[in-house]
Amino acid sequence: MISFIESWWDTLNFSLQVFYGIAIVALIFLVFQMITTFVFGMDDASGGVDISHHDSGMSIFSVRGITAFFTGFGWTGVICIKSGMALIPSVAIAFVVGSGLMLIIYLMMRSLMRLQSSGTLDYSNAVGQIATVYLTISPVQRPGGQVEVMIQGRLVTAEALQKGSQPLSPGTKVKIVDKIGLTALLVEPLD
Repeated sequence: MISFIESWWDTLNFSLQVFYGIAIVALIFLVFQMITTFVFGMDDASGGVDISHHDSGMSIFSVRGITAFFTGFGWTGVICIKSGMALIPSVAIAFVVGSGLMLIIYLMMRSLMRLQSSGTLDYSNAVGQIATVYLTISPVQRPGGQVEVMIQGRLVTAEALQKGSQPLSPGTKVKIVDKIGLTALLVEPLD
């Protein structure tokens, strides 16, 4: 088997050896990363230097992103050279494909990191937001009304009260002015 690999390697020109070398090493590293991710789970930092200043610590230049770049770069270079392309266009196309894969991995990992939030909503984050009345809000802080509002990126239906003397009907836009208790909101109509 080793003699077959050596004879195959010796038949390749230098540019193919470089592209195959990059592709094979990156693929082995990618498989190793996948195995360790499934066995040990995903870490927050992803082994990267954060130059993107994203809150989760994710970076486009993480170990996963760089591995994706070299995997795409190597295999695209092999395909381009084997199809008869010259070296310079092959390197350019391989660079574009590798960069695209690195960006895709970054966006996917960033999306996955967003799913790891604690899930605890803090209704005080709704104060100052514009909401839409969902169920009629009775006057003089009587319970029973509800509003729909975005809190921490989620559309939430919350209990709502108002100080005004006129009921607020469904579809009315209101401003949230305070939080009452844990989940109730005090609203006022927009004028």
